[in-house]
Amino acid sequence: MDFLAVSCPICLNDVEIPEWDAFHRETQPINCSHRTFSGCATRERAMAKALFDIYPRDVVRELVICECSPCFRGLSDWLRKNCVNYLPTGYFPGYPFGSVIHGLRNENLEALTLADASVDVWLHLDVMEHLFHPFQAMREIHRTLRPGGVCLFTAPTYPDRVKSEQVAFREADGSVRVVGEPEYHGNPQSPQGSLVTWRFGYDLAERVSRECGFDVEVRRWWAPSIGVAGPMTEVYICRRLSA
Repeated sequence: MDFLAVSCPICLNDVEIPEWDAFHRETQPINCSHRTFSGCATRERAMAKALFDIYPRDVVRELVICECSPCFRGLSDWLRKNCVNYLPTGYFPGYPFGSVIHGLRNENLEALTLADASVDVWLHLDVMEHLFHPFQAMREIHRTLRPGGVCLFTAPTYPDRVKSEQVAFREADGSVRVVGEPEYHGNPQSPQGSLVTWRFGYDLAERVSRECGFDVEVRRWWAPSIGVAGPMTEVYICRRLSA
């Protein structure tokens, strides 16, 4: 197996990753010298590059940062250890929202308990495609961001898909209706994984802007120097511009 020497944008160490395989966004370092931050996937390095391009690290350390469903490796681990106002959140529907469960603030992204204009930065990696109402969640995130605040997220965006499509629906009686074959992705909070509810296409940035009130920038790199390349590695940068 061949390896690439890269500079990790999270820990700033020189590491090696396997040559790009068929699914680049899951590629992880094999010999990260800073073991605390080892194991970051491609999309996490892309997120870190975007975040630290927007804010210097010393500024990030002081911001109010909410992250939904962190896996506590890579960027999530750096934030937990370095940011005094870092607030990780999870979704535990059997418990009161706003309480702390297993070290995570229990939040429903579609109906947040957080106050208006109380957060500087929201982060979520591969969460949107598991929500029944992702644009309602983004409206709630917009509400809780301070003017000038940003939400950065990743979501698998299919290169050949022009329009996003919902493929799983919550019915009025609480049951779930799935179009086609059900698909599940890994979930750091559940061994059962998470059902895919949406398959996103090229229109995602436009929909987030039009339906949720953000200005949206999409960043995509082909940058072996930082270990980011391949399809579905886009980072969406959503800015709240007004009160």
